[in-house]
Amino acid sequence: MPDDMTVVLAKEGNRDAFRRLYEEHRERIFRTAYRYSGSREDAEDIMQETFVKAFSHLRTFDFRISHNFSSWLLSICINTALDSLRRGESRKDGRHVSLVDLPAEIPAGGPGPEETAARRLAVDRIRETLRILSPRQRAMFDMRYTEHMDVRDIAGCLGCSESNVKTQLSRALAKLRKTLEPDWGKP
Repeated sequence: MPDDMTVVLAKEGNRDAFRRLYEEHRERIFRTAYRYSGSREDAEDIMQETFVKAFSHLRTFDFRISHNFSSWLLSICINTALDSLRRGESRKDGRHVSLVDLPAEIPAGGPGPEETAARRLAVDRIRETLRILSPRQRAMFDMRYTEHMDVRDIAGCLGCSESNVKTQLSRALAKLRKTLEPDWGKP
């Protein structure tokens, strides 16, 4: 059943529709929450708060304003995660790369231990670098480059103009480029 029909049924109070919406979107919402929190427990709290907010305000969802339920839900998740960061709520006490995090056994034909470690360090460096972005820039960056949303949808979710989204994305990319160039050189 398409999201549109499920949303209409959920607005009418259909419990199965609520369950379908949750099942359909929980993984994406969890991944987004985890990107912001860096902690499984915090991500689960953010995900739960996101669905509570969304379902309690579902009656305000309007297809004429928000073209897509998924984008509307994602914007609630991002705002909830940003609120959590502002309040300083986190169970994460610093992320360290540990040998426990590395796979126990590398499958035959896969990358070697050095390449696996180098990739992990590169990913950790990029994640750490994303922290230099303002919360709003990071939200826009994630929506555009992780969730692959259109600029128009991002503007609608965050309540700003498309030109503002483009400007903030450009500034975010410039910050990231300036920070990462010493590590990897100019493109």
